[in-house]
Amino acid sequence: MFCAIILVVKFMKKILTLIVDGFGHCENEEGNAVKKAKMPNYDQLLAEYPHSLLEASGTSVGMRKGQPGNPEVGYKTIASGQILRQRSSFMNAFVDKDSLATNANLKSAVEQAKKKKSTVHIIGLMSDAGISSNIEDTIKIIEFLKKQDIKMVIDFIADGKDVEEKSALSYIEKLESTKVPIATICGRYYAMDSEGMWDRTKIYYDLVRNGVGLKVKEIPLALKNCYMRNITDEFLPPIIVQENRQLQNNDVVIWTNYETESSKQILVALSNPKEVDEFDTVNVENLKLLMIYPGDEKINGTALLNEDADSSNSLGKYFGRLGLSQARIALDTGYEHVTYYFNGEDEEKIPRCTNYLVEVPKIDTDRPRELAMAALTKQIIKSMEKDTDFILASYDMADVVAHESDFEGTVKILEFFDECLARIMESASLNFYTVVLTSSHGNVEEMFKEESKVSTVNTVNKVPFIITDSKIGLADGVLTDVAPTLLSYMDISIPETMNGKILIKD
Repeated sequence: MFCAIILVVKFMKKILTLIVDGFGHCENEEGNAVKKAKMPNYDQLLAEYPHSLLEASGTSVGMRKGQPGNPEVGYKTIASGQILRQRSSFMNAFVDKDSLATNANLKSAVEQAKKKKSTVHIIGLMSDAGISSNIEDTIKIIEFLKKQDIKMVIDFIADGKDVEEKSALSYIEKLESTKVPIATICGRYYAMDSEGMWDRTKIYYDLVRNGVGLKVKEIPLALKNCYMRNITDEFLPPIIVQENRQLQNNDVVIWTNYETESSKQILVALSNPKEVDEFDTVNVENLKLLMIYPGDEKINGTALLNEDADSSNSLGKYFGRLGLSQARIALDTGYEHVTYYFNGEDEEKIPRCTNYLVEVPKIDTDRPRELAMAALTKQIIKSMEKDTDFILASYDMADVVAHESDFEGTVKILEFFDECLARIMESASLNFYTVVLTSSHGNVEEMFKEESKVSTVNTVNKVPFIITDSKIGLADGVLTDVAPTLLSYMDISIPETMNGKILIKD
């Protein structure tokens, strides 16, 4: 007796997801780089395929009401399929509930400062953007510590990226109201490098550890001089406001940033210098480092809070458990977003997932960013030709240029992206891919704020959502709806944790 076995093969849809950072939607013409740019290929997508708009800011992505979105939150939310209460919200609630007084790790830090008669250094990004930190939370920590009868100084890291580029003085004035002295000032470009540029980290390390920097007497005058030289807050050089306040043995550091990835290099150098080979370090004996959240395992410190968000079912991890092949593709500025943040802030290697940090050819050109985007596009096409099941790629260059207050430059980058899009769509058709295009947050669509001045901050505008399949329709939604919508489109079961809506409609 013979049995006939019939195998039914169902071809799963292959997906290429393009996340164009900072690419929001706004009807206003003025300051709108998207409308100013000539983008015929993007316009063709809108004309031929279903599209909708997604909320990407505020409470819809677990942030405070009215708070602009950002890449870190955007990628985590897209992958999670649920509203993840962000660290900024946890921290805000923590300091408002007087939990500082009962926190064991903070108590231990205070006891060391009292016993050793040492100094507590409050170090962190001082702005109210709420992405890496929030100065209002920092001030509440300072006010609590003032009651403990300990010595304190503030090491001020200037923002100028997530807030207006020349706004440092307003935050300095807020901190001066606490009567705690500001010892140093430096831009985040040096203090918060996360791209392996250890020469930048060394500059900040030398400031807070060795007291190396430009000595000033008047902060407003120092800032004015920097601005006159077109040095904005993000790039402020190391400035010493009060001499002889660098880190000493037995000192305490309270690092007030709750976003940990950009803190890794400097905190390893300060707390565990034997792990740093890139420059000479001087050990601070018995340094006590307190962070808001746990950081890299090489950091020798303790945390005020612990993560409690469930990222086990992020889209990338889920695909890994299902055995699907993946490619994550980005330039250095977006690499952490498509890997670390898309994986739910997890460094764990995902099976059958290949991460591509695109290397740009070292060619002398007056268009380096276009060269980088061309290299990115080339890798995307290669991954499609390899028949990869799910490809995620970040085009973040327009967002990067917009943060530099360059409106015309942003327009040009968008126009070049559109050229890249034509090549991608051609390859997607040849290799049978459905292309999904969206963004992590808004920015380039509203670059003018007051009196036609260019703004560098992100927006609260919605972002586009396109699926290149004319057989379906799409409803409006939020970033949390992306993962369940993609899984539904791919005919894959949706985990219970992904409680976002399916936006596909007949």
